[in-house]
Amino acid sequence: MERQIDNLLHGSQFKQLMEDRISQIREQYGLRKVDVEILYYLSGCGERNTSKDIKNDTKITKGHISQSVDRLQKMELLTFIPDENDRRCVHLCLTQKAEQVSRDITGVWNEMSRIVFEGVTEEEVKVLASVAAKIARNIDRAMNGGTVNNR
Repeated sequence: MERQIDNLLHGSQFKQLMEDRISQIREQYGLRKVDVEILYYLSGCGERNTSKDIKNDTKITKGHISQSVDRLQKMELLTFIPDENDRRCVHLCLTQKAEQVSRDITGVWNEMSRIVFEGVTEEEVKVLASVAAKIARNIDRAMNGGTVNNR
């Protein structure tokens, strides 16, 4: 059982499956892995659409976000909209050109969910979500210099 948990936490199997599924989209549109992650994030983030939001919600580094956002803008997949109340803040919005790319990426993510959660009950998903949230809090606390109590 511990090996299964270790594999889940490292995510290597999931990463490989995702890479296999997403590679065709990346090649078709000339995207990098981080571009796909940012486009997917922006397609469902609502008003949390700034670079800072992406960093906080995805843990992608500022440097990778900056490079990707510049690349996606040059590809005409993103546009920048200044915040009405804070000139320092810029909202990132998908363009019409990005709609099909976004649909393709979302389709892969939905397929991944179907594959990963096949045979898993709704109750098991709730338990997993609860445990994952606790693990994420522990990791965040440890990364920010806090201590983690054992169980």
